[in-house]
Amino acid sequence: MRRLFAGLAALALIAACTPAAPAPNAPYHPTITRDAYGVPTVHGRTDAEAAYGIALAHAEDNFATIQLVILAARGRLGAHLGEEGARGDFLWHLIGVKQAVDAAYERDLSPEFREIIEAYAAGLNAYGAQHPDEVLPGARNVTGRDVAAGSALTVPLFWGFEHTLGLVADEHGHPCAVREASAPFIERGSNAFAVSPRRSADGHTRLIINSHQPWAGPVAWYEAGVESDTGWRMHGGLFPGAPFPVLGTNGRLGFAATVNLPDLADIYRLTTDDQHRGQYLFDGQWRRFEERTIWLWVKMGPLTIPVPRTLRFSVHGPAFHTADGWVAVRYAGQGEIRAMEQFYRMGRAETYEQWRAAMAMRAIPSFNFMYADSTGRIGYLYNAILPRRASGYDWSGCVPGDTSATVWPMGEYIDAPELIDPASGWIASSNGAPWYSTDEAANIRPEDFPDAAPFIETYITNRGYRAVEILSPLRTISDAQLLAAKFDLVSSERSRTVEAVNAILAADAGNDAELAQIQALLRSWDRRAANDSPAAALVGLMFSPIYDARREGRPIPDPLVTVREAAAHLRAHFGRLDPPLGEVLRLRRGDVDLPLEGANDTLRALRWHADPDGRLNADFGDGFMMVMDWAPDGSLTTRQVSQWGASERPGSPHYNDQSPFFARREWRTMAWPSQP
Repeated sequence: MRRLFAGLAALALIAACTPAAPAPNAPYHPTITRDAYGVPTVHGRTDAEAAYGIALAHAEDNFATIQLVILAARGRLGAHLGEEGARGDFLWHLIGVKQAVDAAYERDLSPEFREIIEAYAAGLNAYGAQHPDEVLPGARNVTGRDVAAGSALTVPLFWGFEHTLGLVADEHGHPCAVREASAPFIERGSNAFAVSPRRSADGHTRLIINSHQPWAGPVAWYEAGVESDTGWRMHGGLFPGAPFPVLGTNGRLGFAATVNLPDLADIYRLTTDDQHRGQYLFDGQWRRFEERTIWLWVKMGPLTIPVPRTLRFSVHGPAFHTADGWVAVRYAGQGEIRAMEQFYRMGRAETYEQWRAAMAMRAIPSFNFMYADSTGRIGYLYNAILPRRASGYDWSGCVPGDTSATVWPMGEYIDAPELIDPASGWIASSNGAPWYSTDEAANIRPEDFPDAAPFIETYITNRGYRAVEILSPLRTISDAQLLAAKFDLVSSERSRTVEAVNAILAADAGNDAELAQIQALLRSWDRRAANDSPAAALVGLMFSPIYDARREGRPIPDPLVTVREAAAHLRAHFGRLDPPLGEVLRLRRGDVDLPLEGANDTLRALRWHADPDGRLNADFGDGFMMVMDWAPDGSLTTRQVSQWGASERPGSPHYNDQSPFFARREWRTMAWPSQP
């Protein structure tokens, strides 16, 4: 054992001392121009040269996080982060990221796109060669395959695949007793709005990107622009490890996205017995599980320890032993690595028809997409690669795994809901059911998509209720009214927040002076999460654990318990039950400490963590936001803002220079040249 640990320590030392890759000898000479707030626009002679420049610019601002994405794409995150990272590495092995990339990299990705992601990888290597002290062990010599693998690993997580895996990977769990129609318990964030000239007050077309993501880490937005001499131009948001913006505008058209939760995975109950160990029954014959031994490299103190695990697979997909017996999982999009190329094609499109052709790739498994363009067209697509399932089975739970009749084919999908140029002239998406996205008379309905409807979430978020409550009564929608909706602070009477408050108010205070005081304050609440509200901090602290439990599928805590905990927190740190929300909820980064407004499920969406002084430091929700505004003559102006700044480096002047704008609902403005 001592020799084993000594050998592992030597391997770790060798890995740590491996020199960084030399600067690539590539003919790339992009121009990187930063605005007054450090936001880069990269120009290249070719699209590949522009992607190379994005790598250099983003690495200047956040090389550390990009490298974590590369480690995750290689299944080696545990070697850097320990057990937390190893869980991601387990998923990497389970869904076969390396096998998928090896099989499809040259077969499915176009040569043009491979050149782009290989140039991006070369840019990261060039930055690493210039800054060897920043390079993490295991993240050297990045390749285009690493970039493709990072996308293949991340995309399934947005539609909740980890929730399904959590059900089946628990050996003591009962996945067949859990209904897969549990999407209401894993609400995700994001808003998007589109208004066409038929409803706007001034004949403009407007599209708002308002994605809700963590404010730091591998899925935090970074604003940038790319342009090339070949005609490519795109400005918007991208994640670390992406070679170009995946949301935003190219001048002629733009698109936003919100998370949706289509049912893209099914659980199969397998037939096994003691006489056929290691086998399962399928179409009348016993088949042996495919077994793979994997090694998870886990950092433990100064050492990186290899930990073996055995994976099993049936014809359906990954298989697990649970309290319900052996089960297997099948999920749509398995082996698909073209999602990033589809985003590239969408941003490259110059017309609605070209954009729809890119969407027809169906390589992106989920996301609601909101579209608008300079011609005044708007549209909403509930994008989902819904499998063509056999009729006659209850797909909401476990289905029989002993027959090929339930094994739906990969790549055959049914039509998902969409709403293009509605008569209402406006659309909003806030993660809930697609049947509630505009004026009632113009909404699409479940009966319009009978095959898809059973596999689509049915809940409506507070943000969804409020968008309709605000915009539907308006005869026309002005720019100011649209922005007021986007920043709305109200909890609808139909919201879960108000439901929880009403439960507290209905409780018998009796001789409970504390509860009586809480109820008196809640009765004064005007349903707003405004920074001057004396009740909003109590409401936000009360509802946050309820929201988190519902989102994560945990038991829902009693509002009477959470409101007492909230009251205790406020008394302990502020000496009172009713401090104004802006005193409690803060925007903090470096030397910036500003009051904020908003809450978990308001259209001004924010989540937070508690700092040692008891203040709530926002860290999730409204972040990078962008408004695209096409005038009747087709000219475009955009407004954008981020919660902090362009750089993740504390010493940079752009570490938090946009925070005052963000806190005051103000924007940076960019005028676009006329399109030829």
